[in-house]
Amino acid sequence: MSSQFIDLKKSFRISIQSLLTALSKEDVHGAFSMHTNAEKECLHRLLILVIKALHKNLEEKFEFECQERQVWAIFDKLERLVEEQKLDTLHADETFIRDLKEKVSTVKMDEIQNLKSLLQKVEEQNTSMEAQIQSLKETQFSVDSKNAVEKVYHHYHYYHYYRINVLSSFRDAYRIGFAETLNPPR
Repeated sequence: MSSQFIDLKKSFRISIQSLLTALSKEDVHGAFSMHTNAEKECLHRLLILVIKALHKNLEEKFEFECQERQVWAIFDKLERLVEEQKLDTLHADETFIRDLKEKVSTVKMDEIQNLKSLLQKVEEQNTSMEAQIQSLKETQFSVDSKNAVEKVYHHYHYYHYYRINVLSSFRDAYRIGFAETLNPPR
């Protein structure tokens, strides 16, 4: 595997891990302050189970998409092409550069599609979680419980919004990295 692909995987894992573990036990207890400690603990364990399942699902989807689209093979091929270009300066004619740009463009488009697909899956999970939260809202009997679920719902949307911005920033940084590969300093 190329170093760029390994960096991509590490960055993705770090991104989703930091997003999914940002809600602490104290945050949950604070959001459900009107409940008993036992209820708070139960809600916290439930939240942990949901976060673990979401984390595992996101990593599996990312790995599946990368394998399905053979992202590591494309990175390896690009890395070899870049190395060949560095070693053989006489071989840098316009056709080769045009071909390389087309290949990089294709890789970029594939990666964008991959990220869009991943984002769509996350949005579907978000919709599912929203439905579960709505179901919880409807089954609650006290106003305090409804307010607590509202807080978790808003926290979830904040983190979802943050996650989308991280993926967007990651995609932009990823594009910039390819631009530097295409136009190396002379």
